[in-house]
Amino acid sequence: MSNRRYRLSVDVGGTFTDVVLFDEKTKEVYITKVSSTPKDQSEGVIKGIKKIIKQAGVSSYKDISYFIHGTTVATNALLERRGAKTALITTEGFRDVFEIGRQRRPDLYSFWAKRPKPPIPRYLIFEVPERVLYNGEVVKKLDENKAKQIIKEVKRYDVKSIAVCFLHSYKNSVNERRMKEIILEEMPEAYVSISCEILPEIREYERTCTTAVNAYLMPKVQVYINNLVKRKENLGITAKLHVMQSNGGVMNADVAAKRSVHTVFSGPAGGVLAGVYMSKLVGEDNVITLDMGGTSTDLALIERSQIRLTTEGEIGGFPIKVPMIEMHTIGAGGGSIAWVDAGGALRVGPQSAGADPGPACYGLGGENPTVTDANLVLRRLSEENFLGGEKLLSYEKAKLAIEKKLSSKLNLPLIECASGIINVVNSNMSGGVSVISTQKGYDLREFSLIAFGGAAPLHAAQLADGLKMKKVIIPLSPGNFSAIGGQLAEIRYDYVRTNVKSVNDITASEYNEIWKEMRKEAISHLAEEGFAENEIIFAGTADMRYAGQAWELIVPVPIESPSERNFQKIARDFQEIHKRTYGYILKDEDIIFVNFRLSAVGPIPKLEFKEEPLRDNASRKALKGNRDVFIDGNFVKCSIYDREKLVPGSLVIGPAIIEEYASTTLIPSKKMAKIDKFRNIIIEEV
Repeated sequence: MSNRRYRLSVDVGGTFTDVVLFDEKTKEVYITKVSSTPKDQSEGVIKGIKKIIKQAGVSSYKDISYFIHGTTVATNALLERRGAKTALITTEGFRDVFEIGRQRRPDLYSFWAKRPKPPIPRYLIFEVPERVLYNGEVVKKLDENKAKQIIKEVKRYDVKSIAVCFLHSYKNSVNERRMKEIILEEMPEAYVSISCEILPEIREYERTCTTAVNAYLMPKVQVYINNLVKRKENLGITAKLHVMQSNGGVMNADVAAKRSVHTVFSGPAGGVLAGVYMSKLVGEDNVITLDMGGTSTDLALIERSQIRLTTEGEIGGFPIKVPMIEMHTIGAGGGSIAWVDAGGALRVGPQSAGADPGPACYGLGGENPTVTDANLVLRRLSEENFLGGEKLLSYEKAKLAIEKKLSSKLNLPLIECASGIINVVNSNMSGGVSVISTQKGYDLREFSLIAFGGAAPLHAAQLADGLKMKKVIIPLSPGNFSAIGGQLAEIRYDYVRTNVKSVNDITASEYNEIWKEMRKEAISHLAEEGFAENEIIFAGTADMRYAGQAWELIVPVPIESPSERNFQKIARDFQEIHKRTYGYILKDEDIIFVNFRLSAVGPIPKLEFKEEPLRDNASRKALKGNRDVFIDGNFVKCSIYDREKLVPGSLVIGPAIIEEYASTTLIPSKKMAKIDKFRNIIIEEV
């Protein structure tokens, strides 16, 4: 087995760490799961790697050829405000950029609406004399003496990281780069993020926020990555570590440590990537992906089997203007805690029991009732079959938690409380699906639901039924689907340049120079990954708007030498996208280029799903037994199936439960489940 090469992907969630190993020779896929270790995620990662290597019978860690990692270190640090103590140095007169922001109220109709706390407090924001105009002209050089005085003051506050964002540095970065040099001369141990390297594009507030968030996260992410690299090398893994980005690509761990803001949605990105792959595989162009794990649910809309990217992301109330998959996250997971609010209403989430102590039924000291506890009390989950029997669940502890914390306060019996928890969490997810679909003009009757994450298959059929969606697709190994997505990711780097110019005024040479500069940078980055120029796949987009508009639309554009006819086509493409988005066009209005974006992809071999011939219905061989399960207001006798024994062509009529290693699927009454040629469970009306 020493000649085999293995691709390893690890996805860390709030409750579990998922591990997938792909044998490039036999095409065999191995999966496993271990509890996450919130204090140091690398502990859980290494534990999971050791477990799967033993499971697959790999003789040497050196046989691992590729290592992809999806992490929530950046996400958690930002949401929990546990990043590094950070200072911001900005242009004189612009200290209050966070306070002014975009003058938007977080809740328009609330008298008591509170704005989110800035990532950097005002006392750690410093002004330095310097000035660059919008066209890149330097009208005031950096005052180096003042800059050095600021660094002395920064040292007094025990600051670990410094963000630098000067006005119009995206056009001319000379002052900003000199400021970085001075910081490292005076404070060599400091982590430094400068906006011309993190986000060289127009809009001061968004650029400052993104750079500040990068600086705030960088020490934490860098320490974590360095620690994980050291641990994997101690194991004997020689393959480079690559980290999932928010855009669905992966990048070298060294780059990820410096561009930490690009990993904020690293965790859920893999699941959406796998969802796109699955949509093509099963011939469903329009799908919603539902990734319900232990802590949260991540939702994404896929139209025409294409990922929707945005640069208008937000987390913790602050904009993060880097390319990312368009997702919506809600606090609804298996570990989400059920509670009673001041008005006596039952609520679920966003607080989670996480991995430690976890739901009450885990028996690790958790006392709060969770969604998992409710599913166990309703007998949707088996006490003995959780994680293939590796973890035994306690019905009594789940029952006690619900009775003590909810039944006594709501004056309702146990089963009604447990059923209420499921109804509330399903309602929360239904609202989340509406945010990304119906509220944007999509008809959910044209969409199917791809449900994954350990908890989603228990809720998916009832959720899709309430939303009138076409069908539900439960992929093989749904509990490890995001880690499988890591196996489908390609090495990707994104670049941006600002050039505000009318489509009618820009010249071909000016247009070409923008792309030439970014291509040169991309070729250099990907050469370090071992890609020749002719292997790199380039794609260009432009942020465009009508003259006078405040925000742009993303339009695919050519990166080769355009003729006048090409510019006219770009304008027509913008008009079409504008009409599709807003319902109208302005025929006589000037069309403006604002930002030019280049993505450079280094393609790598991908995991392939095995296709098997459909056989006669053999579901009887997979039948394990029966148990009474609470569905639609009553306990009904359900057939229990072993998913591993359900071959392609099998048919299961609801009500039924399908159990597997890391997940359980509920098939309600009047629904049926077919096993397709890729062993997906397809749930439809009978």
